[in-house]
Amino acid sequence: MPFMNILITGVTGFIGRHLVEELAKKHDYKIFCLVRNDKKAQKLEHLGVKFIYADITQKHTLTKILRHNIDIIVHCAGYVGNDNKDLLYKTNVLGTQNLCELAQNLNVDRFIYLSSVSVISGNPDIPLTEDLPYKATCPYGESKIEAEKIILAYRQRGLKMVILRPCMIYGPDEPHMLKTLCKLLRFRMLFTIDKGVKKLHLVYVKNVVNTIIYALDKDKLLEGSYFVADEDVLSVKEIFDIISSQYKIAKAWDLPVILKPLLLNVPILGKKVKFFLKDRIYSTQKLKEAGFSASCKTRKMLPESLKTFMAKGRAK
Repeated sequence: MPFMNILITGVTGFIGRHLVEELAKKHDYKIFCLVRNDKKAQKLEHLGVKFIYADITQKHTLTKILRHNIDIIVHCAGYVGNDNKDLLYKTNVLGTQNLCELAQNLNVDRFIYLSSVSVISGNPDIPLTEDLPYKATCPYGESKIEAEKIILAYRQRGLKMVILRPCMIYGPDEPHMLKTLCKLLRFRMLFTIDKGVKKLHLVYVKNVVNTIIYALDKDKLLEGSYFVADEDVLSVKEIFDIISSQYKIAKAWDLPVILKPLLLNVPILGKKVKFFLKDRIYSTQKLKEAGFSASCKTRKMLPESLKTFMAKGRAK
């Protein structure tokens, strides 16, 4: 591969940071990191990357990027909460639109967009596949649908687009899922429903990063979209048991059947309970057919992630 200039968004976030660290080990790329917060950016200074201070939601701040000869844009930035629809739209939809315009003006060789399985997760199919119709179950998923539509529109205009859809991501310093599950289990506030038999597909952060790197020069990925997930799929009980084992605490208790209807009707809580009442399995066949297989397995990497998590005191 010839030497490439790569612009990456979301570099101070979980996935973006891991991607920058991995790419910095190679010598085929000059890495440009789009950042807003100089304090957070300091954590990446030792990697020898170049910082461009701009905000994807403020189009006028992006014009300074036009001074650089960018070959590839990897768009990892996004807002993941469901509590602020305005911020979801501003970041995930408008921000993506602004970056697509920038990519077109730069005439980049490739634009890699990190989407989410949430764009089709409302479908009942098991396993879920990439060709299912858009159907979200939350505001975050709806914002990612709108962003994907923008990506597809620019693809039709001739911009080379890669769409990757990771499922729930974990890793040693993941700031959301692991921290929450660990805390709830330690305080005996987490329970299984129907004995926790439903499957919950996860993906290790290194598998996501490796998929992005694979997509840098694989033209096959310029068509359609691709799920990114670990090869093995664990049940909810297996996941909870792994966490309990690492912390050497009692396993999650199983909710008595009589309480299930009551919880399902509790506002907010009922919706969270329903999340664990559906198999969430994503077919990775399409990505395999494109030549990529995830090397890291959940049964091995989840315990390893928890060990690092505990050593850093992140799960307190």
